Amino acid sequence: MAAAETTPLSSTPPEGDSLADHAAAMLQALELSPLSKRTYRCGLDALLAYLHSVNPQAAKPQVAAINEDTLQQFGLWLRDRYPDLRARARGDLRATRTARTYLVAAKRLMNWLDLHELLPAGVTYDRMRRRIDQGRGQRRQGYKQRRTDPQVTRVLTHYLRKPLPEAKGSRRLALLRNRALMAVLYDSGMRISEALALTREDVLDGRASRLRLTVTKNGKPRTVFLSDESRKLIRDYVKERDDAIYAPLFVSHGRGRGTAITAAHAWLLVKQAAKAEGLYGNTSPHSLRHRRAQDLLDEGMPLEWVATLLGHQHPDTTRIVYAWETDENMLGDMVATYGLPPSEAHRRHQDGADDSEEMEEDS
Repeated sequence: MAAAETTPLSSTPPEGDSLADHAAAMLQALELSPLSKRTYRCGLDALLAYLHSVNPQAAKPQVAAINEDTLQQFGLWLRDRYPDLRARARGDLRATRTARTYLVAAKRLMNWLDLHELLPAGVTYDRMRRRIDQGRGQRRQGYKQRRTDPQVTRVLTHYLRKPLPEAKGSRRLALLRNRALMAVLYDSGMRISEALALTREDVLDGRASRLRLTVTKNGKPRTVFLSDESRKLIRDYVKERDDAIYAPLFVSHGRGRGTAITAAHAWLLVKQAAKAEGLYGNTSPHSLRHRRAQDLLDEGMPLEWVATLLGHQHPDTTRIVYAWETDENMLGDMVATYGLPPSEAHRRHQDGADDSEEMEEDS
């Protein structure tokens, strides 16, 4: 995240000492996707809430209230407000991803204030960051790769094996939807939010093999592809619906009928299938994206092209998050090919030593 903390100087700071006004000015100057800006805004709102909790008498938090401990104390406040319950059960007090992201937003604001020479006298962004590192007692660990159940595609076959109700109705439509959704998630490698933003028109009711996504995490359009199998499942699903072609592709057929299903509902569908199939407990819609990337890498697709398909801005993200298992498998194959069992290695070294002794005696 270090590169993300370089803030442009293109905007003029507002008049006055209101921290909220400076936060708004910084957000306006940042070149971020709308989604990232919304996330940063939530983080900055959390910072304002923290400062208000420190000094409830102040009507609005002011820049003058900032000191070198602000970021460190805000990080501790976030850790308590957004705890990682599973980590705490193991005695680990680490913060959640939400808390870490909110802290990054606060760091960017402090950096912005420092670059515009607005921080109180004697306070610098560099020392504020060093206070955080000193409080941690150790450097932050790198990304922790999460393993995906290699049989995760069974969430698709789970719904394919379910008998389709003969009578038309909500149960039949829901099963057809679930089949199409699981296939599309794996086939395209889309994030769940991207899949749920699709409309019938986007996929031409299953006729389109190439989709141009415009609603993406980073706001940048990209192209994904659907196999014949996925397109058939989409056609089977939409031909039994009676809504308009501009309707969401994956809709509710119960409560909220006709509206796009929520990400929480999609997670529930995957969790139910994973539990029924005996898959690992961390299986989620994102596991299908992970499995697709892993399969493409295992089949030899270049890392850069997999990154493009997934919508990663930097191939390093793909390498760190997805390619490590492929790299480990390749390394294991090479060790198995070129390595020797301990007894064979000893025999060869012993034979070599005996040959050397014979050559010395002959000489």
